[in-house]
Amino acid sequence: MMKKNLLTLLCAALVQLSVKAQDYPLIPDHPGTFKLINWGVYTHYDCGFTKAETTANYQKITRITDLVRKNPVFTNQKGFDCETYVYAENCPDKYGYGIPSRLSFGFEDWFMDKGQPKKYKIEPPSWSVVVNSLANAFGANYSVGDSKPDEKPKEGFSYEKWKSVNDKLHDIIYIPGDKEVLGNGIDRYGSELIVVYNPERPLYYLPVKFRELAELKIEYWKLHPDKLQSDMILPALEAEYAQISEIERDGWAYNNTNDERLPFLGITPMEGPQPVVRLNPEYWNKKLPRSSIQILTFNRLTDTNRYTKGIEEALKNNSSGYSLDRFMEVLDINLLVPAIDK
Repeated sequence: MMKKNLLTLLCAALVQLSVKAQDYPLIPDHPGTFKLINWGVYTHYDCGFTKAETTANYQKITRITDLVRKNPVFTNQKGFDCETYVYAENCPDKYGYGIPSRLSFGFEDWFMDKGQPKKYKIEPPSWSVVVNSLANAFGANYSVGDSKPDEKPKEGFSYEKWKSVNDKLHDIIYIPGDKEVLGNGIDRYGSELIVVYNPERPLYYLPVKFRELAELKIEYWKLHPDKLQSDMILPALEAEYAQISEIERDGWAYNNTNDERLPFLGITPMEGPQPVVRLNPEYWNKKLPRSSIQILTFNRLTDTNRYTKGIEEALKNNSSGYSLDRFMEVLDINLLVPAIDK
């Protein structure tokens, strides 16, 4: 009886969804508009940029939107409005340069509601481009945490030394997936993340030696304020590190995805798909003004069939996301190469 009731409820829900789709059909031929909106890109953080720099930079942001709009869906734009917001990103740290920002292209599909054309305006499906920042672009960092202890720490504890080691761990990250060099200043990672850059500059990240990261991890736990945790974890790390030869220690580090010898260290000297790196501050050409654009990141799947299926499903169900998938399906990532200043 319970299974029968659940089946009845499921069928009723599917019928409701079907009715809703029929009641709110998409309007693929509705004329569309484009709007660029400055969402506090230069006021949210006080990064010390001058008015002249922000004015010049916004012109370059506009240039990015012009390049994006070369996508065929913006030719005789129909079926959606596009509102593009420009957001502030955190101020550049020691690994950054220039004015960082994020552009979010929102695709607001038009649909019919009881004879009246309306659009999906609240949190529409969107696509983002991050400008002049590689923060959070790749895998997680190796920071463990450095909050000041609430309870009395172990004897001889130095918060400054412990925090200094954690800061170094925070600067070390790993590449989340296989890298493809597509040429012309375009790299792709994990079949999705795209980096557009100046190939004439030094590489935007540098590999990290196994020795350096392993010894930082060991030092972190030696300095840890909690003696009980330190006494439990430190011996395991040191025992694993003792297994590694000097030659391997001097090799590059990789995030540990299959090395059963080193579960506590979490890294390996065995070559793998996730190399350990840190960002390279030498990538940035500091002879260029801070208003210049030197790197872009965004997502676009290698398997464009997923966008094609999304288009078909959206048309079938009259659901939002139709126009975004149309945009992504035909997106030519080479269009954004001219945005990079050299």
